[in-house]
Amino acid sequence: MKHLSLIALGILVMACMATPDSKVNKSIHVPNGETRNSNLSTVNGSISVGAKATVKGDCSTVNGRIEIGKGANVGEVSSVNGSIAIGKDARTGEVSVVNGSITIESESKVEGDVGTVNGSITCSAGVQISRDCGTVNGGIELDNARVREDVSTVNGDINLYNAAKIDGDIVINRERKGMSNKNMKDLTVRIDSDSIVKGNIEVKGKDPMVTVILSNGGKVEGEVINAKLVRK
Repeated sequence: MKHLSLIALGILVMACMATPDSKVNKSIHVPNGETRNSNLSTVNGSISVGAKATVKGDCSTVNGRIEIGKGANVGEVSSVNGSIAIGKDARTGEVSVVNGSITIESESKVEGDVGTVNGSITCSAGVQISRDCGTVNGGIELDNARVREDVSTVNGDINLYNAAKIDGDIVINRERKGMSNKNMKDLTVRIDSDSIVKGNIEVKGKDPMVTVILSNGGKVEGEVINAKLVRK
């Protein structure tokens, strides 16, 4: 996954490019079923893409929310300050936020990473993420969703429900520079109701403060490294 601290600069550059669909202090709306052939970008505005609409480019904003409608098809989706909501059965490229949450509704597919620095990630039934899924400060919830590579966090709980699946590892990096012990909270990784992690769960750091709970058929095929393991 690309280093999330660099996302803000990249989005700012894209949002300021002079394209037909770039705005400043204005929001952008794509009506249901419509097609746009270029990037959509704005500074101080939101972006909404209607149901079954197509954007043959990326959607980016510096200060604003992004909503992708049911059955829509777009490129990469990114925001500096603002949450992102991906509707049911949508198709997107990489999804990234610096400050804000990411919500992905059922049966949607992300062709790339999903990541946020400060905010949570929530994925509903049938969601597929083709690469990594990660946060720095924020929880991750997979409800019958699948991540094809790794899941990572520094300071957020991870919950898997209803036969969710991670094909790679869960990595929790408690060694991150600039975060003292007083900023670190006790974390829980819950693998519940027939969910599975095919790789390892690895916690990095001398004082990890992480508990892994396996319950109702949840399992880890690899090893649990440097964390407390509880079976229920």
